[in-house]
Amino acid sequence: MHSVSKNIAAHKKSKMLLFAFLLLFFSEYFAQNTIKIKMPKGRIAFTSDGNLHDSDDWGATAFSLAFIHYAGLEKHFVHYDYNNHLGKSRASWEKIMDDAAKGGAKRFGLDVSKVFNNQTEQEDAIANFVKEAKKSSKNNPLWFICAGPMHTAYNLIKATPKEKRQFIHAISHSKWNEEHSHGATKMTWADMKKDFPTVVYHDLIDQNKSNGEDDFQSHIKNWQWLKESENPNWQWLYTIDDTYQVDQLERWKSNTEKHFDISDAGMTYWLITGGPNGGNDKAGWKEVKALFTNKPIENNRPTPEIKVTAKDYIFIEAESTKSKLQKWNRIQFGDANYKANASGFSYLEFTGNQPDSPKPNSPLKYKFTAPKDGNFRLLLKSSKRLKGDKADCCNTISIKMAGNFKSATSLSKNELKNYTKFFLEENEKTLKKEWHWAQKAENGAHIVHDLIYQFEKGQNYTLTLAGKSKHFNVDYLLFYNSDKLSLRDAKEFFSNHKK
Repeated sequence: MHSVSKNIAAHKKSKMLLFAFLLLFFSEYFAQNTIKIKMPKGRIAFTSDGNLHDSDDWGATAFSLAFIHYAGLEKHFVHYDYNNHLGKSRASWEKIMDDAAKGGAKRFGLDVSKVFNNQTEQEDAIANFVKEAKKSSKNNPLWFICAGPMHTAYNLIKATPKEKRQFIHAISHSKWNEEHSHGATKMTWADMKKDFPTVVYHDLIDQNKSNGEDDFQSHIKNWQWLKESENPNWQWLYTIDDTYQVDQLERWKSNTEKHFDISDAGMTYWLITGGPNGGNDKAGWKEVKALFTNKPIENNRPTPEIKVTAKDYIFIEAESTKSKLQKWNRIQFGDANYKANASGFSYLEFTGNQPDSPKPNSPLKYKFTAPKDGNFRLLLKSSKRLKGDKADCCNTISIKMAGNFKSATSLSKNELKNYTKFFLEENEKTLKKEWHWAQKAENGAHIVHDLIYQFEKGQNYTLTLAGKSKHFNVDYLLFYNSDKLSLRDAKEFFSNHKK
């Protein structure tokens, strides 16, 4: 144990230098490293069909919303209208698109008030699109993904102020969508270009088989990892894709017992990986899996330098609480269950309750002062220790905030003042061996939210963290300025430097 004490003492000394090192090299880190998610400035809007002809839009819609969520771009999402095939429609398909669009937005923490069914909410959809178009500028453009017939897209742009159209970027990849004319759907992509010449148009390659057998449209065996995962949202993504019976109704040759098609989601992936600035238009299932599992495939484009000061984050060691630990154990270097690479060579593990998330227990309080005005998002460096439990156990905790703050997320202040379930999204069995991030709250079945608080400089706040599921481990708490850092930037940096 003498060598253990020496190691701990040495680490405490080195930790005093960590923050200086952090500030000194933060800019250099971001300048030299590459990341996959690099959406251009601006916001994201969609129009899609799915209510006739194109059942593949069910899956493409759901996956596009998931892409935004896993890329940490929820704040950029401002509009989604669907069932946009006008005049001719299939009622049963409209309901499936309700689940894909509004249900998908709820599952992945997006603003459901920005999602509209064109069969029943067309006027609201136009009003919302116009509102977002009016906000547009050179530094805040509106990226408009056109994933269905163009008549609705035409009507939306027609309703916008002429001087704002130059800041709208319309995106398409499908000749069928661009030229389709059926029922009340008449206007085409060519009509849009002719009548709205100041709009910026992006004609992508068709992501149906653009990347061979690894495409967004590929053999269903490539997507089995979704079905076989412990994550219910991934399983849902697998089942929302179109079915063989649907293809028979449409008299198509494709058979989704072998065929998985979310090709329209390729436009979303292209945009969030850079768009016209090097975005990947030839991606597929491998890139989706990399995005979902937080292991991006880098595209070797340098990221811009980001200058960060100590005022842009709040770092709190879990074991620094002044509260009685009660059902929490402090695990240190040398202990039997110690997990390697813990910050400060120690962390807390909850030992109460059961592994399957009962009521909050043994609350721990953490008091801190806001370093500046701004929106700060909460992450927990955490993990779980499975002892013969299912992979989706031991992964939740409860969080509440006290103080003079405002909500900067989809939960109300009152909801943030009361206990909210906070969890590790990933549920693969390998998680028990590694540190990961708890980054999402759940309020209602499968309805997820970020925890983002608007703080005031110099104000004091108290975060209460209570045990929920047994064997949940917490290394440290991190609030980062979400107005300055993306989720991916914050997670990647602190994963590399906070150990």
